[in-house]
Amino acid sequence: MRLLTTIVASLALAGLVARGSAQDQSFREEPDSVAVRQGETVTLTCAIDNVAGIVQWTKDNFALGSDRELPGYPRFTITGDVNRGEYNLVVQDTLLEDDGTYQCQASPTENQQGIRSQNAQLTIYLPPDDPVIEEGSSVSVIAGQPKNVTCRADNGKPAATLTWWKDGQEITEGITYITEDAGEKRQNGVSILTLNPSVDDHGKVLTCRSSNPAMDGNKETTTQLNVEHTPVVVVQSNPPLVEEGSSVSLSCESRANPGEVRSSSGSRNDVNYQWKKDGVVLAGENGQVLRLNNVRREDNLQVFTCDATNAVGTNSANITLSVQYGPEPLKTTEQVIVDRGTSATLVCQWSGNPSPTIMWAKKGSSSVLGTGDTLTFPIVDQSHSGAYECTAVVPGSGEDSREVVLVVNGPPIISSFEVQYASSGAEGQIECLSSNSPPPSRMAWTWNGIMLDTGTEGRFTAEQRDVHGGRLSVLTVSKVQAADFADYNCTVWNRLGLTSKIITLRQKEPLPLAAIVGGAVAGLVLILVIVLLVFVFCHRRRKKQGASNESITRLEVRDGQETPPKEKVEIIHRDHEAAKDKVPPPPPQRKYYITADYDDRDYSSKTSLGAPPPWTPPGGTYQDYKNGNLYSNPYNNYSSYPAVSEHSYERASIASRASRASEAQKKPRMMTHV
Repeated sequence: MRLLTTIVASLALAGLVARGSAQDQSFREEPDSVAVRQGETVTLTCAIDNVAGIVQWTKDNFALGSDRELPGYPRFTITGDVNRGEYNLVVQDTLLEDDGTYQCQASPTENQQGIRSQNAQLTIYLPPDDPVIEEGSSVSVIAGQPKNVTCRADNGKPAATLTWWKDGQEITEGITYITEDAGEKRQNGVSILTLNPSVDDHGKVLTCRSSNPAMDGNKETTTQLNVEHTPVVVVQSNPPLVEEGSSVSLSCESRANPGEVRSSSGSRNDVNYQWKKDGVVLAGENGQVLRLNNVRREDNLQVFTCDATNAVGTNSANITLSVQYGPEPLKTTEQVIVDRGTSATLVCQWSGNPSPTIMWAKKGSSSVLGTGDTLTFPIVDQSHSGAYECTAVVPGSGEDSREVVLVVNGPPIISSFEVQYASSGAEGQIECLSSNSPPPSRMAWTWNGIMLDTGTEGRFTAEQRDVHGGRLSVLTVSKVQAADFADYNCTVWNRLGLTSKIITLRQKEPLPLAAIVGGAVAGLVLILVIVLLVFVFCHRRRKKQGASNESITRLEVRDGQETPPKEKVEIIHRDHEAAKDKVPPPPPQRKYYITADYDDRDYSSKTSLGAPPPWTPPGGTYQDYKNGNLYSNPYNNYSSYPAVSEHSYERASIASRASRASEAQKKPRMMTHV
């Protein structure tokens, strides 16, 4: 019944408006569209001036009623001051069903038409379900291969807004967003991310965030990228620069997924390695380290490749070996021959690592003329002729040099002395030396109207021969006469011209008398000095021989017993036999070592065959340090002496000479007891 009443009122109001009669009632304030979250309270305003008809609210063109309490709609209330024409619609604890189009209306009267407000859209917001990444908490992808990852948040009103983030950085490309109808004015939000993973994406976190107006903040879900890829290979040399003759290790470092495989039985490396040299497989070299011993310069710039393979595929990396070695000549022009006035280029190429520094200098000079493989002279003359050195230097590996000779062809150059000498009546020679390139085609002498290349003309003979440094022409004059001391013209021809030089022959002056006398005096003084030196030398030698007649004998006692330090015993060799009788009883196991002066050249003649052998400490032996002979003690038996050799008699003279020296100088000699 209430529904029928509402429909009739609405139709009547519509008919009145259609008739277009004059209206006095009007809206002072009309409702606006508004959106609220479900459960919130919302007010739609409506104020009418000069209200004459019945005021009511409609929802989706359905009358809610004119009673301020709106029976049947317990959460709906019309509020405001009626006297001021206020008819505000209040909706408490909004629900999704409250979502719709609302209108405030005043019914017509007999004198006035009915009025309607503008439509006001009431929108109710609902939060979506939590976002979900359909691929799960981990996404396996292969580097370089596109992969779609889907995130969705369902049952939102409106549909959830979804964004993608990778390790905190928002992704703005490769995203497709769609919505799906979930019914009852709800929607599902779906975002598809097309991922182009790289090796560096492995282990990174993808985040999907959802939001809509019904939410205070964002909700998110994550997944971790598991990027499978072929090994990323890096080859390193240790050391980076290898000295020639040393060793080097090449290491192949790889980063791969899968790399290490773990199982209940342990872990294993799932990457296989293979080494190549200049593209050729090195058999048996399948470890991560390749060891090269005794590296030579021929190994420089060789390319070594490491192939690393896992379940995804194979990847490679190369390294070019760098071997440090000293300069080695590659190409040198040993001699360059050019004509005067042209250009000349000297070439001297070297190899080395690091690349050598090449410097040019003229031989015998320290001035650097240039650097590099070549030395160029734009225009040369004969002063440029000579030997040039190119020196190559490799820091830390030494230096080397080569010689390049530059020969500049030009007219002949005569390098003989302008004045030469000969003695009257003797044979004389005049020399003319041509010392440049090209060699002379002709050499001739002219004097007194005579021209002579080779051969004999009277007392004059011309000869030519090649010598070091050029070609020599010699004009020989037999029995030089006074008229021969004159000027001689030497002329030399080659293909670039001719050169002449006047050479004057002069008489050789005799040696002055003063020089002869001075030389004789100097010779006499030299002879006297030599005689004096010989005399002094002989005198000193006789003194030395006299002093050598004295002998110093030392005995050293060595045994296993402790002996007081610096203990000394003096023995005066005045009488050899008496000295023998005074010898104390021999201590057990005691050895003596004796040294003596054997420089007396006459000692053998002073020793009689009846003299006893040299004195030896009782019970011991002595060592002859000069001759290396070991002697036993002959005094262990005093009744007789053993037969001795001539050599032993020579040793016996030691004691006799010591006794004579003692009596002569009244100065006892020392015997050291250690």
